[in-house]
Amino acid sequence: MALCRNHEQYSPLGAMVQVKKDSVRARILETADRLFQQKGFIAATIGQIAKEAQMASSAIYVYFPSKLDIALAIFEPKMIAELEVTQAKASRMKDPRKRLAYILSRLWHDIPLQNNNYFNNLIQALVVSSRDDNYRPTILMELKTRIAQMVSTCVSEQRLAELDLDAFTDLAVMAFDGFVINGHLNPNIVGGKRVIDMACQMILGPEASP
Repeated sequence: MALCRNHEQYSPLGAMVQVKKDSVRARILETADRLFQQKGFIAATIGQIAKEAQMASSAIYVYFPSKLDIALAIFEPKMIAELEVTQAKASRMKDPRKRLAYILSRLWHDIPLQNNNYFNNLIQALVVSSRDDNYRPTILMELKTRIAQMVSTCVSEQRLAELDLDAFTDLAVMAFDGFVINGHLNPNIVGGKRVIDMACQMILGPEASP
């Protein structure tokens, strides 16, 4: 097909091989990202992505084995960028309790609600995928690692020794997922001050009286 010609070359022996181009990969991701925002991950199809990107559906599979792989390629760098912004600002905050409250507010309120609940597409992608899609938990592990790093800067050594930080990162990620979903259904209850204050007290203990 004409749409596939820029992906095909022939070896010296005459066998056709697929050649991947960064520009084509970028076009697929840009198109998919736009359609995910417009329609949602579930409603957007590979066929629609291919049509909007002006290529055959088969050409997309040269670059991405599944729609999940497309979603992860889009959302992994976006999530990492959001975490880096959070870490950078948190590192400049001197008060540990205020720093922790900011970190949790970013995770449980700001990021879930930003750009019209954008990260709900990531949750959709994970929910409808199966083990056959060869899901790699890169985002999960990055999220847990960054949360552990940030939270550990807010607590004393003694408190850190008492805290099951790995269990808390699991809880924090599950809460993130839930707040992203609720950001779509009921944004008014996403990561409110009561929740943030309760989590800070759980991690740091009661706030000292003035």
